[in-house]
Amino acid sequence: MTSDLDPRNSEKNPRNPKLLNREVFFRGTDIIRQGDEGIRAYYIEAGRVEILVRSGEHELKVAELGPGDIFGEMALITHDVRTATVRALDDCTITIISRDEIEGKISRIEDKAIRTLINVLAQRLREATKGQLEYYKSLSEFQDRVTGMVDKAHVGVDSKKRDAFRKEVEPLLADLQAVLDRYQE
Repeated sequence: MTSDLDPRNSEKNPRNPKLLNREVFFRGTDIIRQGDEGIRAYYIEAGRVEILVRSGEHELKVAELGPGDIFGEMALITHDVRTATVRALDDCTITIISRDEIEGKISRIEDKAIRTLINVLAQRLREATKGQLEYYKSLSEFQDRVTGMVDKAHVGVDSKKRDAFRKEVEPLLADLQAVLDRYQE
């Protein structure tokens, strides 16, 4: 795996004319981290990755990608920070696409309408991503509440009253499961 400081990496070494290169990321490796600056996009040649969004104390898996998929493109185009962490589920062979490569290709498009279309689509995708992040944040907050209640029930219910507690809570859990089932369809 080459690093950002590796002289073979075209993003840090403008004398290297090769703009696309391949890297291998081993299983369990974080390829990008939420909050980092985005200077590359990634095309998966082989292997699988998971997309993780951290909100509070929780890290939620929001997607899994495989060969032929691209990730990291939004931060590359919009110059925003990374909105997710991407971790290798398998050993992955990935083609790296630098910001210079993308910006160079976009700037060579002669038709202003097409360049504008690309920028509008990037902006709309950025807004949709922000909406997803808000959703994941609210989901994480809900998960924190449920976890807190479970912890409180485990520690705070007298062992002599646990059977009565369980009988009272089981119907509530069944109702909650029914609500979850309705929204997951």
